[in-house]
Amino acid sequence: MYSLEQICEFPIFSGFTPEQVERVLSCATEQWYDKGTVLIEESASCSEFYVVINGRVDVEIQAYSQLVSSGSSKRLAMLRVGDIFGEMAYVENRRRAARVSAVDDVNVLCLVKDELDKIFEFDPKLGFLFMRNIARIISQRLIDLNFMWRDDV
Repeated sequence: MYSLEQICEFPIFSGFTPEQVERVLSCATEQWYDKGTVLIEESASCSEFYVVINGRVDVEIQAYSQLVSSGSSKRLAMLRVGDIFGEMAYVENRRRAARVSAVDDVNVLCLVKDELDKIFEFDPKLGFLFMRNIARIISQRLIDLNFMWRDDV
């Protein structure tokens, strides 16, 4: 398990005090998954938010292009320690946009939307910092995808 000091360095907690990180972590559960396990199925309905604290996960979408064989998938990202996933379902409360599976044995922190929202309702500044960091992460991922898929267009 990572120490609080190490977790404070994760991008999702940028600008947080250690006490604010602890407040968010108070509603987190630690979960372990074996290599090859699917953590999230594309189109599933749930709103949990995850932080990778050990191992790597693969984020993929189902490919429907005629140029790609039916039933194959396209990798969007390989996430590592400190990365997050589930943020889009957290923000939009919609079905999952991608499949996430364990590349290694993986350890994650799972945060439940309703519990996080209660914390942020009590402390709006903390909620602002959290959402600002999600926006930064999503923005960087969009830039990365634009460069990755530039030649496919």
